[in-house]
Amino acid sequence: MPLACVLVHCKPGKDPYALEKIKEMKDVKRAFETLGAFDIVAEFEFKSLEKLGVAVYEIAKIDGVVSTETLIETLL
Repeated sequence: MPLACVLVHCKPGKDPYALEKIKEMKDVKRAFETLGAFDIVAEFEFKSLEKLGVAVYEIAKIDGVVSTETLIETLL
């Protein structure tokens, strides 16, 4: 199954809450806080782009999440 990393930018102080909510999601393989332009990296294994889209939408709705960027694994 393909992998995707969702990079998450949060409001100051909201990253611990967002991280816990992301870790509770069904298809997340791992999630962790980072330093830099993004506060959280979440790695997903997904069966379809539709399921990935739903997961990204759910992350965007979490209180304190400002923006996301999604990186999808390419199989060349």
